[in-house]
Amino acid sequence: MNDTAIGTAGTPRQYHSQTAAETFERIRAGTTPWVAMGDFLDDWRRLPVEQRPPLVAEPIAVAGEEKEHQRWAAFIAATVEWLCWNAKLPFPGWTNKPEYRLPEPWFLYPGWRLRAWQLATTPAPYKMRNIFGGDHMLDRV
Repeated sequence: MNDTAIGTAGTPRQYHSQTAAETFERIRAGTTPWVAMGDFLDDWRRLPVEQRPPLVAEPIAVAGEEKEHQRWAAFIAATVEWLCWNAKLPFPGWTNKPEYRLPEPWFLYPGWRLRAWQLATTPAPYKMRNIFGGDHMLDRV
């Protein structure tokens, strides 16, 4: 695998796997959230399990963020826990902080017909944070 990529100025730059914190920063900077999440998930899935912990070690800074960014910070924290659980890795301590829990439910798929499915099938790390999107949220990214 080539470890260089072409930067915005057309010059080569060293490639590195995108961290959860960098994913949030990209969302804050205006990248479509599902694109940033997809890039993070691609990097996570590409690496051997023993090389994954550095991708989730750095906490996401959420102080003073607007509602939409708070939602995505909570979503990333839940995703980090879900990915770590599936890979049998310990959760980073930062994901347990209260700022990664939403005060009101966030349903990723609107409409009352999908609400029961989302409530029933959403994995625990998302439910704990008041995020509901069903059992295949990350399969679509």
